[in-house]
Amino acid sequence: MNLLLRVAPEVRLSASTSGLRASLVAAQGVRVGTGVGSRPPAAGSGGSSGSGGSGWDRDQRTTSLAELEVRARHAQASGDLHALSSIEEALTSQHLETHPPRRRPEPPQHAVMSAKERNLLQRTALHAALPQVSVFKRAARNKARAIAETEADGFSRTLDVAQAVIAQHRAAALDDQWNDLANHDRCAVIAELDADFAAAACGCTCVDAGWDADTSRGYVTIVARYPSLDIVAERGPGVSSSGRRMLRRRTQAERNVLYLTGLASFALAAARRAISVAVAADDVHVVIVRPAEAGGGLEPIYVGSLSREAVTLRPALADPVPLLLGSAVRPLSFDGPAHDLVAMARDDAVMDIVRMCTEALEDHAIDSALEGVLDGARQAGADEQARPRVD
Repeated sequence: MNLLLRVAPEVRLSASTSGLRASLVAAQGVRVGTGVGSRPPAAGSGGSSGSGGSGWDRDQRTTSLAELEVRARHAQASGDLHALSSIEEALTSQHLETHPPRRRPEPPQHAVMSAKERNLLQRTALHAALPQVSVFKRAARNKARAIAETEADGFSRTLDVAQAVIAQHRAAALDDQWNDLANHDRCAVIAELDADFAAAACGCTCVDAGWDADTSRGYVTIVARYPSLDIVAERGPGVSSSGRRMLRRRTQAERNVLYLTGLASFALAAARRAISVAVAADDVHVVIVRPAEAGGGLEPIYVGSLSREAVTLRPALADPVPLLLGSAVRPLSFDGPAHDLVAMARDDAVMDIVRMCTEALEDHAIDSALEGVLDGARQAGADEQARPRVD
């Protein structure tokens, strides 16, 4: 039985079979609890994140950037206050997601036939042999029984050897893959990173990996796509003079600050994900592009290099914006009194990467359109075949 008592305007005392707990509700709606007994898990929470004890919802942390972008568009169109708050918190907290480093995979265990499977195999062989011998020939039936048991035992031993060979082959393949990743093999690192990026749908891709000849440090180069400024709504969560939550219009400077915070969180999250997969990488070179406002295509807004030390040794809850600004190989470009983030100055090496990304997106769009046309043609053909014919 649970009991809830109000002992003060902002203090609640709850009692249950697990213990006694007092909670303080502040003016901003923040709840602070203390007491004795087991702490019940928060609704919808997946536990603490392990990155400084932030404890924010695991579902939000695992939501892909593409999904957040779509949800932001719908929330802006509908003016959903709670959805906008949740989405903007997720955009600025991507760097709090934990990325455990890759470990050497455990080899698969050798599959061995159980005693029940062996008995079933012997009975099957015996039932196949006995019908061929007359019931009245006991000696012949005993001989057939012995032969069936010997054949079943030989088959099970052969199957054990085959399973052992398969397990050893898989273990050797896993060792080869891990050694390539641990030795920072270029092809292995790019393949592993692209597979992880695709599974996370984080809008990143790896374009290069290797060793720096001057510093002898391993590096990876990733290209990431970030949404345009439209992902930050012109109206956002606010508080009225009476303390009621409401949507209020933001200034351009406020939108730019929130957009830059989300960009920094995104860059740090991409770097943390990269070093968790590329276990021998010491530096992550990041190129971030976004949709261009004029003429379509993409435009570069950040080119920087994040070291493993800077990413892993910084406090988990520290503001990621200073790290973004300090790690930029070329300073970010701001324009106007509101400090609008604009495209970087033209650089041939960076523009070549941007051009290849634009062409890849165009090819993907063409492939998707062709696939849709082919699916429509197949469906039309199936409908034509299913249509009854009148002769």
